[in-house]
Amino acid sequence: MTAETEKFAAGGSTEAEKRTLGVLRLQLANGAPSTEAFGVNLRNFSPAAFSLIEVLFVLVIISILAGLVIGTAKYASTKAATSRAQSEIAAMEMALEHYKSDNGVYPKSTTTRRTASGFPGLIEINNSIALYGALTSPKAYMSFKPNQTRVDQATTKMYLIDPFGAPYNYYCNPGALDQTNTASFDLWSYGPNGFNDEGTNDDITNWQQH
Repeated sequence: MTAETEKFAAGGSTEAEKRTLGVLRLQLANGAPSTEAFGVNLRNFSPAAFSLIEVLFVLVIISILAGLVIGTAKYASTKAATSRAQSEIAAMEMALEHYKSDNGVYPKSTTTRRTASGFPGLIEINNSIALYGALTSPKAYMSFKPNQTRVDQATTKMYLIDPFGAPYNYYCNPGALDQTNTASFDLWSYGPNGFNDEGTNDDITNWQQH
């Protein structure tokens, strides 16, 4: 025990100390905090707090980490969707080969293909309707999950969509100069940006996979 605590236990050595310690004991017994303890003025003490600069620094770090997490998650999602599109295109290619084995020819697309840059519209939807119909009726060469199809509001017919929500593009017009795979068919997705890049950039095509 220190000299101060010994005096506190003994009740103080002088009358002044006894009176001071008596006040302290009374305050502590009543649950009231004392402003002084063993000669230390507790009024000079304040709870620790962060400065404005420290708070701003923490917020900047949190923002950077959040951006990294969101960017990584978006990249992983796009990567997974691209891999899925490649797998679905390969599966449809196989199904179309079975169609040809039974019918002697590949199913013909209903309209021309979009040759200029742009977002998918009636051309892509109509050709995707033809692709879905050939693969599912009257003989089912391939089955599709609900998230792989969509209903065209104008015709109420089903068509195939890629993992990015746009119609799969199918073009088969034997002898046409605008067909890339002249011996078979063109089958592709506009990729993550959903925009016709004319077979370049992020487009996912069956002729690039061969």
